[in-house]
Amino acid sequence: MSDVAASVGGWDVTTRAGGVDAEPVPGASLRATRRASTKLVELWRARELLTQLVRKELKVRYRNSALGFLWSMLTPVLMTAVFSVVFTQIVRIPVDDFPVFFISGYLVWQFLQNSCQGAIHSIVGNGELIKKVYFPREVLPLSHVFSQLIHLLLALLVLSPYLIYSRGVGVLLHLPTTLLAIALLTVFTSGIAMWFAGVNVAFRDLQELFVVIFQVWFYATPVLYPLALVSAQMGERFAWIAQLIAINPATWFVELARMGLYGSVTAADDTVALLVDGPPGWPAIGSVLIALGWAVAMFLAGYAVFRRRARTFAKEV
Repeated sequence: MSDVAASVGGWDVTTRAGGVDAEPVPGASLRATRRASTKLVELWRARELLTQLVRKELKVRYRNSALGFLWSMLTPVLMTAVFSVVFTQIVRIPVDDFPVFFISGYLVWQFLQNSCQGAIHSIVGNGELIKKVYFPREVLPLSHVFSQLIHLLLALLVLSPYLIYSRGVGVLLHLPTTLLAIALLTVFTSGIAMWFAGVNVAFRDLQELFVVIFQVWFYATPVLYPLALVSAQMGERFAWIAQLIAINPATWFVELARMGLYGSVTAADDTVALLVDGPPGWPAIGSVLIALGWAVAMFLAGYAVFRRRARTFAKEV
């Protein structure tokens, strides 16, 4: 079986007949990677390819769009307007500045959902490329994560004047909290995205279940409501619901980002469920450690599943 050397985005690859995953052309860079004995080093070497894929995702998405990158802001703004009317006029959520409360959590959720929604098709949708050339397969789902990260940062930049107007200069003073939340969320989302991308190759029904999974996950995450409200109103009989929401990993990233952009929401009375909100502040070290634990654990788990599945991608796509 003959191999033909090629290059993809500056990454040396080999084309191998028969659709079998090829190995890179032996060379000094490959020997260095083997000595490091880790796929993460190989992934780092493919950062230029990853950058090109991210650019491609952004260009394709907005190629024929009149508003272009403004959609990064318009979608959360429209969702905020709709939910603000519903949950301040019809079914009232007792928090101050509900639009800011909602958008500070929804931006996190939108990043997570859109990243995974793009990543789940990333391997199946690039079947011909995977059959022909070798490159770190991880760059395909990760390109969707990083393109959505750009959307998230742009949305925050555009919405920052409104956030500062509503919640004060504390939004700027506690910017490190927001950036820390985004960094940990990116690591967590990368693991989830790789898991969806890898498993979907063998279990194609997963892409059909995706909408249901994330719909349930959305309502199990305190985006529309504060966690303190659930804890105060459930009572002893349904306390397990509050506990289930509390152990939901997405909860910790939403709460961490909300601390920097909105502030805290606590229950002043467990029986009356009187909510008291505070200005943007610093998160508790325990919350940061839990979010860090979820981020690292999910990244390692998702990466392990993806690498195990990657051995047969060329045969299954």
